[in-house]
Amino acid sequence: MIGAVIVSLIGIVFAVLGFLIWKKERISLLDDYHYDQVSESDIKAFCKLSGIGILIIGISLLLTAVILAITDSAWSFIAFAIGFVIGVGMQIHAGTGSKYNRK
Repeated sequence: MIGAVIVSLIGIVFAVLGFLIWKKERISLLDDYHYDQVSESDIKAFCKLSGIGILIIGISLLLTAVILAITDSAWSFIAFAIGFVIGVGMQIHAGTGSKYNRK
């Protein structure tokens, strides 16, 4: 049960960070090397893509904690693995694979 609590707290932190980056455009919450080439006109789109990626990781952690609390099974981390791959993929796309991180 303590594992579910710890995972849910980490999930809440990620979800809040993702929300702040996405909706409040708090780009400074990321390391500056992630956004040093982002132009002023692309900040909104970059924050949306990055924030949603982090938010997905947070939601997958929360889902993992719920499944872990109910089933007490290591299989609950499949939800985290899927969310992590999607979220990190969005981060990579925003940081290196998109037009946003180019001046």
